[in-house]
Amino acid sequence: MKRSIALLAFVAFLTGCSKSPLEGDVLYLALETSPNKLDPALVIDVAEGQICSLIYQGLVRFSPEGDVVPAAATNWEIEANGTRYIFHLDPRARFSNGTRLLAKDVKASFERVLSPTSNSPRKWVLDRIAGAAEFSRGTSESIAGLSSPDDSTIVIELREPFGPFLQLLAMPAAAIVPTGGGGAPSAAPPVSATAADDSGGELASRPVGSGKWKLDRWERGDFLELSPNPYHPGEPPRIKRIRYRIIPEAFTRIAEFEAGTLDILKIPQAELDRFLGDASRRDRIQSRPELRVAYIGLNNTRGPLKNPAVRRALNLAVDVDRIVDVLTGGHAVRATGAIPPGLPGYVKREPYAYAPTEAGRLLRAAGYGDGFEIDIWQRDSPEGNRVVEAVQGYLLELGVRVRVVKREWSAFKEAVSRGRVDAFFLDWYADYPNGENFLYPLFHSENAGGGGNRSFFHNTRVDSLIESAQRTVDRSTCTELYETIDGLVYDQAPWIYLFFPTSFVVVSPRVQGYTYPVLYLGEDFSQIILSAEGNS
Repeated sequence: MKRSIALLAFVAFLTGCSKSPLEGDVLYLALETSPNKLDPALVIDVAEGQICSLIYQGLVRFSPEGDVVPAAATNWEIEANGTRYIFHLDPRARFSNGTRLLAKDVKASFERVLSPTSNSPRKWVLDRIAGAAEFSRGTSESIAGLSSPDDSTIVIELREPFGPFLQLLAMPAAAIVPTGGGGAPSAAPPVSATAADDSGGELASRPVGSGKWKLDRWERGDFLELSPNPYHPGEPPRIKRIRYRIIPEAFTRIAEFEAGTLDILKIPQAELDRFLGDASRRDRIQSRPELRVAYIGLNNTRGPLKNPAVRRALNLAVDVDRIVDVLTGGHAVRATGAIPPGLPGYVKREPYAYAPTEAGRLLRAAGYGDGFEIDIWQRDSPEGNRVVEAVQGYLLELGVRVRVVKREWSAFKEAVSRGRVDAFFLDWYADYPNGENFLYPLFHSENAGGGGNRSFFHNTRVDSLIESAQRTVDRSTCTELYETIDGLVYDQAPWIYLFFPTSFVVVSPRVQGYTYPVLYLGEDFSQIILSAEGNS
């Protein structure tokens, strides 16, 4: 710890020697990775999604609390038992080039993502619309469930009810791009998988959206600058610019914050106790349980791991409470299911207690009294290394001999998705804040392998209940179904369940009005006020 603090101080000194004073009307932020393209149909990572959520807007968006709120649509009705959505567009909505946003733009934007020639990796966001599959296959020239009776109305009809559909429409893939309506001279470009460049005015490199911000400057690998969209209706943001710098190294981000050149910092786990222990900063730290679950996936089709009793024994053999206390400093919630705290369906149920004697009894009853050997695969990372080493030690006490295999992401993902490994350390981030986004991808049998169910868990009752929950539009009934499903899966122990991380940010004293969002798409920075006070 002393070494890391010394390094931070040295980097902060170097940074401070060359920094210029902060501009009072500019919010300074950092991205850990550099965006490659800013076409919402192609977004695949957090950095691209975060920028796109500011430049573009969909019919709806997420609030900082994770609720669905109006965006390009001011209001909507849901009819026909949850299969028909009627959205009424804000007549004042304009793209950053000044053209009016029309219903035809919404329709064409959805068609653009679902087109047979589209390279969008996010077609699934819209594929529940009636006729979407036929349109994507090229067997229909239009999407039957998509219509625009007038310039301000868009009607969407689904094949069947889907409870989280509004949340899907708040994702970047459902963002609206200009398509030649409202006086624009040309149609939006096709969705291309090639890296954007500055030629041809591609949407990916020269984005035009109707969000609260527009892109002013983009120096690839270095920084991006956004300014308010002058045509966006309503109260404009209270700051004049947002400057995102690309800073991959955690220590550099910390040093920049401490030198006063960043306004908001996500605190790395290794430095959390230091920040929390600083009385001058404690009141400026915000925390959120992440919509993320960390787990050791067990391949339910391989050797001893086919047996639920064996999988339960492995859970009983690992002291997860100790792992949470030591490896996260207690800043995580133990997982007794897959649905994170804060989402409907989360239950703090009775955990698999640390009971090595009972674990041994279960193994002997299952015919593995002498133990067995398994491989646990992981991507090399500080968190992964510590967790897997701890689990390896606990399982060895049970007689289960673990060989740790480290691979880079592409090799890891391919082997795990193809079912070639016994076990693996992984986590799952929510695409949208709904329990369905944890249950369906992770445990429905049709997603076995690359679809998310990398444990190859298969239970016909669970499949049926998940499908029922997806079709349920009543929130209370849906929540009860989520709770039931999550409990059934937990009893079958397809994973060694670990924890839900909690993340922390610290905010500069010159920043007022910031709310750490549940989902990274949920903060539009429109309520930020900057004072003249510095970071110190």
